Amino acid sequence: MFGIVFAAVIVIALLSGVGELVMRIKLTRAEIPSERLLWWRRGGDDVADAYRGLYPSSRIPLFREIVFKVFLGSVIFLLIFVLLRRG
Repeated sequence: MFGIVFAAVIVIALLSGVGELVMRIKLTRAEIPSERLLWWRRGGDDVADAYRGLYPSSRIPLFREIVFKVFLGSVIFLLIFVLLRRG
């Protein structure tokens, strides 16, 4: 049970990272050449807001938020599972 949930958490974390990477690459390509590295220094919320402004019909920022919440829920579940199993 623990192994399956742990593997799912790893996959969820990878999906979140891929979504973040896709947004940063698209924003970098959309910027003028002198400011291209700017998106690699900003935080994830700034990137998501700018991405929503440029691509309003895209679902990647929403997907990123949902994946992050599922990741946090999975980590909390794993923590409770491990604590109850030991106790």
